[in-house]
Amino acid sequence: MPKTVSSIVATLLLTLSTYAHSNTNAAEAAALAWLEAIDNGLYEQAWESSSPLLQIPLSPSMLERTIGAARRDFGPVEARQRVRVTSERSMPGAPYGDYMIFTFQTRFANHARRIETVTPHLDGDAWRVSGYYVQ
Repeated sequence: MPKTVSSIVATLLLTLSTYAHSNTNAAEAAALAWLEAIDNGLYEQAWESSSPLLQIPLSPSMLERTIGAARRDFGPVEARQRVRVTSERSMPGAPYGDYMIFTFQTRFANHARRIETVTPHLDGDAWRVSGYYVQ
């Protein structure tokens, strides 16, 4: 490969890597802020910062009941660590777009470890949580 072409390819790869890292950081910050609101019982705040994909089917009180029921016996969060992140362009039942799927290993006071999955998607120029699952 000629030196000029390899330089262009290297620059392009570096630029794409920087862009992907920036997107991951922004999406993770949105996911963690949303989780913090949930952890502190601020369900309306979490709902307001959520994606329309989550807001349309769930009112703030429905979000509270749903997550409250899922986490009822767990107790407060003691620690949370990201274990995986993936990027997707489509999700089942959702429109085509940019999605990040964060998997966290979370330690709750009453349960040693649980896995939380939080899915923000790019809504305009902001990452907003569109899905949450705990097991």
